Amino acid sequence: MKYSSDPQLRKLALEAAQYVTNDAGRMHKDDFLDDLCARIRERDDLEGAVLRKAAQGLMRDLGERRSPRRNRRTGGLYHPDSIIKLGNGIWVWMKHTTPTDMTQWGLISTRNTARTLTAAADTQQYIHERTDAFRSHPGIANLHPLEEAIFHYQQDTLDDADWDRAHDDL
Repeated sequence: MKYSSDPQLRKLALEAAQYVTNDAGRMHKDDFLDDLCARIRERDDLEGAVLRKAAQGLMRDLGERRSPRRNRRTGGLYHPDSIIKLGNGIWVWMKHTTPTDMTQWGLISTRNTARTLTAAADTQQYIHERTDAFRSHPGIANLHPLEEAIFHYQQDTLDDADWDRAHDDL
């Protein structure tokens, strides 16, 4: 679910990222985080939205930390306090998992693996093509002119709403 304050928080994040970016186009995450925190502190009206984002981050962290992992001694994945994500916002403690939950978890795992492999293959192909193009055009030193000259990139309008819809899986 999207919240009305999300675009405001994304705008602050973008502004902070742009502010801490150096002339070589690089930013340090610690500088980015510090600047973003300073910007958020100035905006009392966003306290609820920031609290929600923090809680979402903690929830995501719990889900990742409690995701089933192979037990070195038994070789199995079971731990009673692990959490299985069943999709549609439903999580279940592993000790309460039913046969139906196991089936659903298996289907989700297979789908996620396929998506990950496809995305990795697409990324590797993109990297290979651009690396070859850099080698073939040694006078081009950065990706932007390479994309424009060789791959005919034309910038579309990019706003957060369009970016979110096109990249919901990120």
